Amino acid sequence: MTRESCHFHSDEDIVGTPAGEGTLEFRCTRNGHPDPGPYSWLGAPAPSHVTEPGGLAVEMGIPTELIAIIGGHRGKWIEYGVIEAEYAKRNPTDFATLVERYGHTAIAAKNYTVSSFLGGTLGQLGRNNEVIYHSGPATGRWSYNPEISWWTVAPEPDWTERTSWAELGKSMDYVPGNTE
Repeated sequence: MTRESCHFHSDEDIVGTPAGEGTLEFRCTRNGHPDPGPYSWLGAPAPSHVTEPGGLAVEMGIPTELIAIIGGHRGKWIEYGVIEAEYAKRNPTDFATLVERYGHTAIAAKNYTVSSFLGGTLGQLGRNNEVIYHSGPATGRWSYNPEISWWTVAPEPDWTERTSWAELGKSMDYVPGNTE
């Protein structure tokens, strides 16, 4: 039995009803929605199985390292760049291997980089509820992105509790061969 909260009443706990092919319909009958009357929405079916990060990420122990880094900032949202820099400082040989394999925008513009690889691993950890994701402003070196991922571990802190790249004044000296 899956439950969700109404988008307009966060204290509402609604049980979904089957709507076909694993989809659930949720219906809030309280007042206070943009349109008069009940508000309803559909929930996507849960995956048939939870997948784990695999391949190179697991071989290098990256999921465990990323969870440890984020857990070291318990009670805060951590901007992606902070996590990457801490991973590189803790695992310089492995990070250099990833940079050699995937590249990094601190060396040359590229679509898929070590940042994409680590971000994908974080995304999988988020889907498995091992870390929590929030989209937010990109700061400092990452400000060329309109927004970037921020991460934390449970319990989820208030969004005002954040540690950003710009706030820490980090540099790109951890990327071997960087040109910045």
